[in-house]
Amino acid sequence: MNKRLSSKISLFAGLLLVMMLVLTLVNNENPIGYSKNALFRKNKPEKVLELSGPLAWAGGNSYYNYYKGNIKKIQLNGNAIWEMTVDGELLWMGPEGIILKTGSTLYMLDEMGEPVFEKSDFLNDPRVLCVNNEYILLSGKINANEYAVLLSLSGDIMWQLPIDGSVISGNVDGKGVYSILNIIDKKAESNISLIGSKGQIIWDKTYRDIVFQAKIVAGGIGFIREDKTTFTDFEGKTLWEHPFEGQVIRGDIGYDGYISVVVRESSGHLSQDSRPKIIMFSSQGEGVCTYTLERDPKFVKKSDNYLYIVDDYGIMVLSQEGLMVTNIELNGVKELVLVEPGGIIAIQENKSTLLK
Repeated sequence: MNKRLSSKISLFAGLLLVMMLVLTLVNNENPIGYSKNALFRKNKPEKVLELSGPLAWAGGNSYYNYYKGNIKKIQLNGNAIWEMTVDGELLWMGPEGIILKTGSTLYMLDEMGEPVFEKSDFLNDPRVLCVNNEYILLSGKINANEYAVLLSLSGDIMWQLPIDGSVISGNVDGKGVYSILNIIDKKAESNISLIGSKGQIIWDKTYRDIVFQAKIVAGGIGFIREDKTTFTDFEGKTLWEHPFEGQVIRGDIGYDGYISVVVRESSGHLSQDSRPKIIMFSSQGEGVCTYTLERDPKFVKKSDNYLYIVDDYGIMVLSQEGLMVTNIELNGVKELVLVEPGGIIAIQENKSTLLK
């Protein structure tokens, strides 16, 4: 009797689980992938703003919008706080202000649109690599030679270094103590330089494989490389490393030190199944979650609590534990801007959409 009852209960539980899985997949109108965590709660974000041109978070409930030489600071309802016409090319917008260039002149506006600094005959072809708290990290050319420059928000030059190669990316910590540069040298090899607050080179390493991203986070430096992810201390000592059996095709490092990589691994030598897989690691090197995708993402972006995966069809949002939060149908997304305390700006070809 007990055995029969136990069998019936097991059968009922199994049928219930299958029904829940089917309902979950049916309710998911545009599934991007399938997770081990198949039972998830979907939240549909609301389109709060949709405007022509790039949109950026200005802090609080205000935003910057740039379109055809016109910059305005707007409220969440779209009403303008101020509006002005500017000369030159937009380089960057964010809570710290607005950075533009005209020829070799670089200038910055504050949150009210007032001038902060103007630097004439400064850099040709300047690029803003990172703006963090009180510091701006840039690259550009002086007399046809590549340079990296760290500025304070008031425009003071903290340091200026010639670069042997081309700066691909870089970032600075919020106190200006460390800056890291990802450089492709003249031998087409990845060169990583950690720079101190006075412009001194703390260490410099060359890698034979490609370094896709290097980022300063709390407790060290995270790396996403061609076939592995690595975490080092500020002296360059490796704290942990995870190699992969496939190729890393995308990835992102959050300021919390969590590293998310998209790896294409074959399930067997004779198998054609080589679907990309997202793998997330904590700052301590512990595996947090994995998630298999149906197709290659265009890019991924890690925030404090979520992972955003963008492909040709939209944006999939995962929790830090690997649970699917939602799918957003939005074509042509080229860039994502994170908005605090919650929300994202999706920048498309000719417009931007604020989602909350």
